Amino acid sequence: MVSISAVTAGETDRNLPVTVTAGIDKQAVHIGDKITYTIEVKAKDDIEVRFPDFGENLAGFVIRDYGSSKGGFFGSRTQTQWYVLDIYETGKFTIPAALIKYRGSDKEQWKEALTVPIAVEVRSVLDGDIEKADIRDIRGPESVYNLIYIYIVLAVIGIVLIILLVVRLLKKRRTPQDIIPPPRPAHEIAYEALRELMGRDYLKAGKVREYYFELSDIVRHYIEHRFQLKAPEMTTEEFLATLKYSGVLTREQKGDMKDFLSHCDMVKFAKYLPDHTETELSYDSARRLIDSTKETTVQGETAK
Repeated sequence: MVSISAVTAGETDRNLPVTVTAGIDKQAVHIGDKITYTIEVKAKDDIEVRFPDFGENLAGFVIRDYGSSKGGFFGSRTQTQWYVLDIYETGKFTIPAALIKYRGSDKEQWKEALTVPIAVEVRSVLDGDIEKADIRDIRGPESVYNLIYIYIVLAVIGIVLIILLVVRLLKKRRTPQDIIPPPRPAHEIAYEALRELMGRDYLKAGKVREYYFELSDIVRHYIEHRFQLKAPEMTTEEFLATLKYSGVLTREQKGDMKDFLSHCDMVKFAKYLPDHTETELSYDSARRLIDSTKETTVQGETAK
């Protein structure tokens, strides 16, 4: 953990020594990674300590979890308050100084102590150094083959061939009535979902987060149906990492997808409130992603 000592504000009573420290477990993370922020106060047993109430956010960071612990011996006590933070923006951020209040057993006037601000750098998951970190040496060839493993593999191959043969024979015996019509193209389903979303008037009702949840869900399900990628089951970071090594989208389309999902996550999880222009741009981004990746064999397709 990166630990930073506190700076005490005002005069400190020598009979009531208080030591305040604050720290984080890592100073550089990638977007969506968790950061543990810890405040530790060491004082005598008869000193009352009050930690700050940050609410749900801490200077742009979302507080996902928090807790406390106590310990100490020989008349000294250590109190610790910890917070699990994350953020969906990249750049350099600062966790501001935390105000700690304390007083003696005689209930005298509260005294104050401040921790120092802590700098945090949030990087993109698609940074070049991440790509270098993913490169690993190729494992060498196995020198000894396990005969049991080979037999199992051959048996599985044989079973698969038999199943394929049975399926082929059954297809030949089907009557015209048994033929199942092809599924609807993924973009038709997505266009219909977008029309239904606009018909619910979420934005007029002030339900901005609900609007962004459904908008991003429409795009994720479209990607799943169009390219057989399990986008709805992945986090944004997992999906972008998978998409980076996939050839289903162009470089420009991957960039548009990253910007769209990151903006949706900010509204959904970081409680960011976009204005009317941003909501229109988000809808246009979703439409553009579908328009640019839909099946080209379908002619004359338009969505209202």
